[in-house]
Amino acid sequence: MSILHFSVDSALLRELGEKLVETVHVALIELVKNSYDADASEVDIVFFKNDGRSEIHIIDNGKGMNYQAVEKYWMRIATTNKEKSNVSTVFGRPLTGAKGIGRFSCRRLGGHLKLITTGTQGNNVVGIQPVLEQTIVEFPWTDFEPGQDVTDIECAGSQKLVNKQHTGTTLIISDIAEEWNQRGWNVLKRQLSVLSANTGTKRGNFEEDPGFTIRIIAPEFEGGVRDLREDFLNAGWGTLTATINKQSQAVCKLDALGIGHKTITSTVKFPHLNDVSLKLGIMVDDRSQMRDVTTLSKGNLQQILPAWGGVQVRYRNFRVFPYGDDDWLDIDHDRGLRKRIPKHDLLPFAQTLKGVDASKALLNSLSMRSYLGNVTIGEDAIGFDMKLNREGFVQSDAVEELKEFVRYAIDWSTIWRDFYIRNEAQRESLKAVNTFEEEINQKLEPAQYIESAITFLEQRVDHITNILPLENKQEIQESFFKATDVIRKHNESNKAELLHLRLVASTSTLLLIFSHEVKSLLGLLEQSKNSLTQLATKLIPQQRNEVLTISDTFEDLKDRLEDLLKMTALVGIDQRDAKPGQVALKDKLKKVENVFSLICKKYNIEIDYSDVPNNVALKNILEAEVYSILLNVFSNSIKSVIAGGTNRRIEVSATRYSGKTFIRIRDTGVGIDPDRYEEVFIPFISDPDGNLYSNLSKRLNPEDKLIVGSGSGLGLGIIREIVLSHEGTVRFIKPSEGWKAELEIEMP
Repeated sequence: MSILHFSVDSALLRELGEKLVETVHVALIELVKNSYDADASEVDIVFFKNDGRSEIHIIDNGKGMNYQAVEKYWMRIATTNKEKSNVSTVFGRPLTGAKGIGRFSCRRLGGHLKLITTGTQGNNVVGIQPVLEQTIVEFPWTDFEPGQDVTDIECAGSQKLVNKQHTGTTLIISDIAEEWNQRGWNVLKRQLSVLSANTGTKRGNFEEDPGFTIRIIAPEFEGGVRDLREDFLNAGWGTLTATINKQSQAVCKLDALGIGHKTITSTVKFPHLNDVSLKLGIMVDDRSQMRDVTTLSKGNLQQILPAWGGVQVRYRNFRVFPYGDDDWLDIDHDRGLRKRIPKHDLLPFAQTLKGVDASKALLNSLSMRSYLGNVTIGEDAIGFDMKLNREGFVQSDAVEELKEFVRYAIDWSTIWRDFYIRNEAQRESLKAVNTFEEEINQKLEPAQYIESAITFLEQRVDHITNILPLENKQEIQESFFKATDVIRKHNESNKAELLHLRLVASTSTLLLIFSHEVKSLLGLLEQSKNSLTQLATKLIPQQRNEVLTISDTFEDLKDRLEDLLKMTALVGIDQRDAKPGQVALKDKLKKVENVFSLICKKYNIEIDYSDVPNNVALKNILEAEVYSILLNVFSNSIKSVIAGGTNRRIEVSATRYSGKTFIRIRDTGVGIDPDRYEEVFIPFISDPDGNLYSNLSKRLNPEDKLIVGSGSGLGLGIIREIVLSHEGTVRFIKPSEGWKAELEIEMP
């Protein structure tokens, strides 16, 4: 019996290298994947020309190969060594290739390959310096012609022991194919960005993966050296950087789509942070929010963010775990709680941006996986001590400030993104209006947009339904009428709310006018008081006493007006210049009581805050915010007790417990249905039960309507927004015996 053996024609290499690998760009991607699987931490792809000869060099610092490995694996077609394990041997990376044909991508790229690889010789013994062996092999692909057996073609190779080198592989491909184009180049960048997103991790018992850096040196296409990770970070919606200046302030910079370059220096200080910085790419899974779609796509972003998204920490060039794999910044935690109000000086900053609702500026926060990059803690940083298990830092002031610093920068960028989203929505709205105006050949005023659009649709629907059977026509017309009726009513509601907001906003201007006029009145009162005092000296005793009494009344009125003027000045100044601090509660209660003293005296309203200790203070809060809370609380209670009847009492108590301040305000007014406890905090809902203002109008003297009047429905909403911004709570609770309503405010 004869024994037969298969032979392999060289034509197979063309099938593997040129048919399976469709383009030169895909071929190059396959070779970089080989470097990744070889546990390289970096790879350089170099395109250059020497004396008119084009070459591509692919240089990595992976584990390389010794002569035996080259002979056993590299020189064998379709090896199965990768199938024996699905992870790399050093870092435990999931392998990206398993067919054993990636090396034939070299044939697709050019006519000649030179392989230079350095690996450890034989089996290494732990504790002994490994011996490195370098292998060089030449592959003249043009010699592998169809009709020849692959095993008959010789590839010249050599081996030698080397010192003072590191492991790794270099592929030098010459006589390269002239297929490179910009479109293929973009495909290359997008594919490789998935690998370059590996910024380092730790897997089981393997060595710590330091990440994978891909540099492309290709002047013909990119004009210099490109770090694909940097390109990737700069391709998303925005790039955020932050440092600490000499005054211990955060200096944050944002370069973002639709925003441009923005900078902020915090008023908040981080005295324990030194030699600390951050750089993050802000990634949004939306093509319209990508700055460079040649590098980034929804497809690769959906692969990258679940695996590599998160803010990592690098301490003295080493990654600190588990930061970046967990929600150490409480980003997802706060998103789940729908936290929306910025802290520190970011709240007044948000108020300066047109169209941004500062009280909701963080509702568009992205998930923690949407931030890709590092916080870098340098050699000069102090206060960062690793735990004994090397998992994170020991808790310290520096660690707490680090979290605050990073969240400050991220929250600031979120406010800008909210601004961007609102501007984009407005731009899209105007674009839609322009398109509609062209359709109807008519210029519209903003107030006409909704009604004109509905009328246009009604005409079109009427035209379309004319061809339908009568029963179908009536059904569609009825459904359409219901839908358009909802739109009309909702639009009218929005217009009424907008008008109300404009009226409320206009009070800031009126406040300035009022302050100016009150200052003039104070001068006149002072003059009048002095004149009366001088006149009293010329009068008989009885008349003198009467005039001095009038003079004292003027003095008392002047004092009250001065207190009121101080409050309006606090509310009216530029909040960016205001500094939060410790505010004594009882002192402010006295001043607010004085503001309402005339109306309280007239309607026999008793205000009691004797249960407020002198040492109770609210911390890290603006004085104007305390006044806003108290003025709104007292205003609501005064209206309620006047409307409620004859027993008109308001009581304020406060206590400090477990590091928190609890303030309770009770009154004997009309009360609130427990089912309405949450509803009353919704803006513009001023009297949900309909009991307050109907009873108030019956018991209020006509001349006092301007003082008490009808509410805007914003007071409780303002109180809640302020309290929430300081991580406190405010709610109505079941009133104590003898009271009709009780509001509880809890502040840290």
